[in-house]
Amino acid sequence: MPTRLLLTAPLLLAASLTDARADEFITCESRDNRYQSCALPWAGYVSLDRKLSGADCRQGRSWDYDRREVWVDDGCRASFRVHDGGGRDGDDRHDGNHDAKVAAGVLIGAAILGALVHNANKQDDRYDDDTYQGARHNSYVPGWMVGEFEGFNPIYNADIRMTIDSNGRMSARARGQNLSGWVNGGQLNVGNSVFDISQSRDGFVTTEVGDRQNEVRYRRVR
Repeated sequence: MPTRLLLTAPLLLAASLTDARADEFITCESRDNRYQSCALPWAGYVSLDRKLSGADCRQGRSWDYDRREVWVDDGCRASFRVHDGGGRDGDDRHDGNHDAKVAAGVLIGAAILGALVHNANKQDDRYDDDTYQGARHNSYVPGWMVGEFEGFNPIYNADIRMTIDSNGRMSARARGQNLSGWVNGGQLNVGNSVFDISQSRDGFVTTEVGDRQNEVRYRRVR
């Protein structure tokens, strides 16, 4: 295991423990058709659980979310599901060491998701898409991010297979680990780690926020 990971693991392990938690539900209401924001309990993937108003609740138009809050407008009132913010998928939730395994998995997984390349073709036209609905549509995922991609991290000598859905959910497999995350505001979130995403000629490049040297180039395979 690289020295870098060995040095940072003890420090980040405790912080990552908070990622192992159950989903939570919050209700947010637009009164008198006015904009209203509601704080999230943690940064996580948010989906509409139940519409509670006669008015339409359409993501990107009358509701959306970012890492801090969900907002509603135009009379939308709804229950929203804030999904587990952890980055490790698995069936071991009944294991007494589950929290520690999740923390270690998120740490290693997030590290593996970055490294290499500093010359991505950064473009400002990612929102030139008929499905983009405005400046507050943080959950919008441009078409070039959607699909299945392969990357390689030379620092950790790890192949990565990543899938990003049009709804922003991300799943990846690296070194036998199944990882999960979400795209929001043009960034990839995995546990407590955040990566900027820049379009490249045949896919995209992820760059870890706070560590600009931690980059990986991904190539579209499907």
